[in-house]
Amino acid sequence: MIPQTLGALAAFRTLVAPGIVFELRRERRRARRAETAFREAARVALGSLIFTMTSVLVLTAAQAVSGGKLFLDAEAWLSAGDAYARQHLTLIVITVAVELALACGLAVAFDFVLGRYGHERASVRQWSAWMEALRLDRPSGTRPWLHVILDDGSSFFGYLRSYTPSGPMVERELVLEGESLTYQGKPLGGGAEFEKKVIGDTWHRVVLPGSKITYLRVCYIHRKTGELIRDPEHRLQHGEQPADPSEPSPVEH
Repeated sequence: MIPQTLGALAAFRTLVAPGIVFELRRERRRARRAETAFREAARVALGSLIFTMTSVLVLTAAQAVSGGKLFLDAEAWLSAGDAYARQHLTLIVITVAVELALACGLAVAFDFVLGRYGHERASVRQWSAWMEALRLDRPSGTRPWLHVILDDGSSFFGYLRSYTPSGPMVERELVLEGESLTYQGKPLGGGAEFEKKVIGDTWHRVVLPGSKITYLRVCYIHRKTGELIRDPEHRLQHGEQPADPSEPSPVEH
């Protein structure tokens, strides 16, 4: 069923939000599994139902203790309909906001209990090693210099231009550039002996498919001085932005 009004859409999001919060929290401690969209949606819906119903019961108990003054009166709303909604719109909004916050809080608390008693203390990273080495670990003010080894034994050296950060290897691509862009392998014109040749003075970029890459070697070169950073800080701290906002971001596929 697709929500047809803004109010229905807001109510729908309020109902599914606790399940989404719980799933996002759980993904921090477990590997993401390949599953159908129906199964994932069903799990989110079930979690949302449980946390929403629990929060409604808590609010109902609080309403009974307070003498019916804290939150909306569901019976009066059902009997009076739109008239009650118009007269108590602020109270309805407050009640929905409190219920949503409580349901999401219950989702977070339940995830904490599962993690504590299930000894799930390690965080599971949902990004790839490419993303970590080429972006997250990159020290401020540097550019990644890559040595890309292909499955036929040839390789390329060059500065990172862009890349596909995640997904199946057959769908990933990596782009190198720079005046010092170098090719090492069998001569394209023929021959058995490997050669090492600078091609950056002729070719601007090289696009390499992920399916052909055997492994990468990465170092970080200071943008202004051209020096190799031998002891880099391996992670940007306190939400610091990547090294240079003007540098091309990874190509999202």
